[in-house]
Order: sequence, then structure tokens, then C-alpha cells
Amino acid sequence: MNNPGSRRFLLIVTILIYVTFGLVTSVIGVIIDKFQLQYDVPLRVAAFLPFAFYLSYGLFSIPFGVQIDRFGAKLVLVTGMVLMTLGCLLLYLSNNYVLVIVMIFLAGIGVTAIQTAGNPFIRELDKPERYTANLTTIIGINALGCAFSPLLVPVIQARGLPWSMVYLFFGLLSLILLLLLITAKVPKMRLLEEEKINLSAIASLLKEPVIITYSIAIFFYVGAEVGTSSYIIVFMKKIHGFGAEISLWDKGSFMNMAFPSASALIVGLFWLLQAIGRLIVGQLIKFIRPRTIFIIHSAGTCIAVIIATFSPPKAALFAFILTGYFTCASFTSIFSATIQSFDKFHGAISGILCTAIVGGAIIGFLVGVVGDSFGMRVAMMVNLIAFLYVFIIAVWGRGKLNLN
Repeated sequence: MNNPGSRRFLLIVTILIYVTFGLVTSVIGVIIDKFQLQYDVPLRVAAFLPFAFYLSYGLFSIPFGVQIDRFGAKLVLVTGMVLMTLGCLLLYLSNNYVLVIVMIFLAGIGVTAIQTAGNPFIRELDKPERYTANLTTIIGINALGCAFSPLLVPVIQARGLPWSMVYLFFGLLSLILLLLLITAKVPKMRLLEEEKINLSAIASLLKEPVIITYSIAIFFYVGAEVGTSSYIIVFMKKIHGFGAEISLWDKGSFMNMAFPSASALIVGLFWLLQAIGRLIVGQLIKFIRPRTIFIIHSAGTCIAVIIATFSPPKAALFAFILTGYFTCASFTSIFSATIQSFDKFHGAISGILCTAIVGGAIIGFLVGVVGDSFGMRVAMMVNLIAFLYVFIIAVWGRGKLNLN
């Protein structure tokens, strides 16, 4: 596909796809208490929402990677869009809590397929020398989608509409993008050798100490990130009586209409500060060693979680925002340190690390179960323990993080 106009069109469509799956990903942190209230279920049942969504990463990251190599990126990308569209639209139509959980899982499979195919796909849509810049920009825009999504639900509910209406919006947006993707002329994607998933190499890689310890770090990091961001609203309500309907501004004011829920705003700012933090870290790396940045930020994450857990309401809200910022360096640092420790099999390593994202399902669910049984302060300690493991890896891990 040599037509620059067609490439630009596909690049725009891809950007919008990344925004959409960012919206779908982070809204879970706002709907847990809505889901719990509507279906009158305990928190341990509501905890199946993040569990179902992130379980898809553990089950499908490597299989989708293999399918890209066999059938090409377009098929996997279209498959992901179909599943995400169906998951969102059918969730809106569901009137049973089990069906809602199943549809969250379906949407999660779609997001997994999109992410697996999307990153190498972006390389084909512009000149090779622009790939890194394009990928960084698109991932940053995806993070903005994550930040914006939590703000939609309280605005929709403030207008007397059900929270599930947000999934109708996501589903229709996904459907439009799916149709654009199907009708567009997509280039045949050429996987670089290091991007291919070598199944025969996975078994031997799983014996490597760096792979094991850093995969566990991804597991714990994503788990704690999900376990924190998904339960901010529940924590504030149960610990401080700070319900999702409470705003920081006077009723009737413009700011109150724009941000009717203070705790939902905090969830949005959690993701926004993480995105901004990644831009900041991108500049800091020019002056400060990456491992030093990793250590400082992972320590800051632990401290922020402690402050958020044991502080008064407004200080807790601010500390949750800081937690979002300090998490900005962990995922990329763990991922880079692992990849840079090996000269080959990068596709297999990436597949293993992406599979470890299933930690979002396990730890996220565990936080809900512990919170239901022992209270949300104890539940937040689950996140703290997971973040402490990441800090240990930052200080003593043997991954080669300081390579240029």
C-alpha cells in the first residue's frame, strides 16, 4: 500500500481504536460499585469484573501472537474489534450480573487481540523511522482514553441514564471503527524476526531467572495497578463514607455538572497522571539512569499507597492521584529490562510478559475478596505487598535496564 492518503487514514483509525480500548479498559474502576448496587451482590462477586477482563490477557496473548504470524495483523485486529464491539453492545443489553461478567470477558479478549496486533501493525502505516514516535504518541493517546473514561459514567448518571449506557456508546464507536477497518485497504504486515513468537523458545526461557522474576514483577505490578485503580471509589465509600455522588464543587455550578463525582474524577486523574508521568520520565531518562528512575518511582508508589490507605478523605484522594503518577515508570522499566537482557527471542519474551498481565485478574479479584471479608484498608495492603515486590526488583533485579 503505497498511497500516503490511505496510510494516514488507517493511522487515524488505529489511533481511534486505541482510544476506544483505553475507554473500555479503565471504566471498570467506576462501575464496580454501580454493578454491586444494581444487582445487589457482594464485593467478592463484583470483583469478577476486573478478573474477567484481565484473565483474557493470560489466556490469549500468546495465541493471538501466533495467529498474527500465520494469518496477518488485519484478521487478528478485525477479530479483536468484533469481540470488543459485541462485548460492549451485549453488556448494555444484559440484565443479569453473570451475563455482564461474561460480556466484560468478551470485550477483554477483544482488547487483548487489538493490543497484540496493534503495536507491530502501526509500523506498517508510516515510514519506518517514524515508528517509535508514532507508537509512543498513540500509546499516550490511549492513556488519555483511560483518563477520560471514568468521567463519563457519573455524567451519564447525573442525567438520569443507567451506567450501562456508557457501554452502548463504546459499542457503537467500536462498530463504526470496525466498519472503517474492514473496508480499508490494509497492508500485508511483515513481522520482524524479533517480533515473532517462537513457541519452542518459550519453555527454555521460562527456566531463566530473569524471565521468572520479571514476569512475576509484571504480574504483581499490573495486579496492584488494577487492584488500586478499580477500588478507589469502593475504598472511599466504605472507609470514609465518601460516596460516588459527592462532588468537590457546589451543586448547580458548571464544575459540579462537569465532574459530579469526586471519586470518579480521582480515578480519571490516576490514569491521566500516569500518562503525564510517562512523558516526564521520557525526558528524565536523558539525565538520570533508568534504574534510578525506576527505584524512585516504585518507592514513591509504595509510599503513596500507604498514605492513601491511612489518611483522611481529601488527603487520601490526593494520594491516590500520586499513586497513578508514580506507577508511570514500572511497566516500561520491567519490560525493557527483560527484553534488553536477551539478544534474541524478543517475541517470545514479549508474549510471556504480556501473559503475566493476567495478574490484573488475580490480584484485582483478591483485593475485592479481601475487602469484602476484612475491609478495604486490609485489601489495599494486598496492593502494597505487590508494589513492594516491584520495588525489590527495581533495587536488586538483574535485568539490564541501563542499556541505551
